Amino acid sequence: MQLTLVGTVHAETGLATSNELLKILERLKPEVIFAEIPPSYIEQYCDGSHGTLEAVAVARYQEGHQIAVIPVDLEKPEDAFFSYAQELFDKVERTSHYYRRLMDQHNLDTRTGGFPYLNSDRCIQAWVDIHGEVQATLDWIGNPLLHKIYSRWCMQNELRDTGMVAKVVDYADRNGQVHGVFLFGAAHMKFILEKTRMQFGDDVSLKLG
Repeated sequence: MQLTLVGTVHAETGLATSNELLKILERLKPEVIFAEIPPSYIEQYCDGSHGTLEAVAVARYQEGHQIAVIPVDLEKPEDAFFSYAQELFDKVERTSHYYRRLMDQHNLDTRTGGFPYLNSDRCIQAWVDIHGEVQATLDWIGNPLLHKIYSRWCMQNELRDTGMVAKVVDYADRNGQVHGVFLFGAAHMKFILEKTRMQFGDDVSLKLG
């Protein structure tokens, strides 16, 4: 399988828009799109009503192309999981000036750099720095409950990333030489890039066109 990874954001901002993602898809002309959504969301994703940047672009791309759209994410955890995680990140944001600066810079770069930034080494490093500062801030706060919440957050994301890559590999094993595009939030890029290159080697690309 020839696989192109495309890191995205889920809501339009600045130069990161559904129109720009549609242009990327038109250039790449994939036969299959792997989507960072659970199977239960596939209908809304394909008709665009899911509302994310990716869903809108994929729905428009499907209007002129016969392609397979494969949901590869896990089903969502309970609402409390996200509530606890949001409280944690709000606490880190209130506590760490450096975290706020990192997030502000990343958001600015996303708005002004669009998809080239989201698929760059600089974006990968930005997320490494952000996660590092979250951990450092939690260590400084010293609250065991916050550490437990963050550990579960990290574990859930690792399970998601591992599961998504496994589904891509399974599709490739069953369908042979096809050109696929894998759309996912850019925060997942480091792990997914490493794991897909372990499976597919040089057949994995970050080239957007």
